[in-house]
Amino acid sequence: MASYYDQGLSRRPSRMPHRRAGTLVVLGGIFLLFHASAALTQGNDRVEFPQDYQRGIHYTTVERGGIREELFANREAIMAAKQGIPLPSGSVITMEDYRDGRLFRYIVMEKRSGWGERYPETLRNGDWEFQSFQPDRTVNRHESVSRCMSCHKAQSTHDFLFTLDQMKSVKLD
Repeated sequence: MASYYDQGLSRRPSRMPHRRAGTLVVLGGIFLLFHASAALTQGNDRVEFPQDYQRGIHYTTVERGGIREELFANREAIMAAKQGIPLPSGSVITMEDYRDGRLFRYIVMEKRSGWGERYPETLRNGDWEFQSFQPDRTVNRHESVSRCMSCHKAQSTHDFLFTLDQMKSVKLD
């Protein structure tokens, strides 16, 4: 039988295509993990500050120690909650976070169809995205929204909201 060298080949045929495919899968997984991690660490690039949020509905105030949270939602979100159906794509919830009587930050949750795909199932909050904003309404890149997501994850049976019951019971004009 002729050797590989006799056939003009310098070495045996490589079985590397399988290894290359495996390497590509691993690299692709690392890329997706990095992408999701970056989105979690620095918020995301989808949620913008809702300039007209105060024209929405103020539906509850939550007080804990020296923290007061004022929560606002758009009318579509409130109407869906009152009807007992999932909040629709386009729902926006804005929280004003006060510490010792001073505005500390805003947290905005926004729901859009397909927005959950960038997160692993263990952290995904349906199609909700979160963003933290400074009191001047600029994005707060120093706060990790993964804390928001991990906490809200436990509320999956309430559309990932702690205040769904308050949304249902708010009186509308």
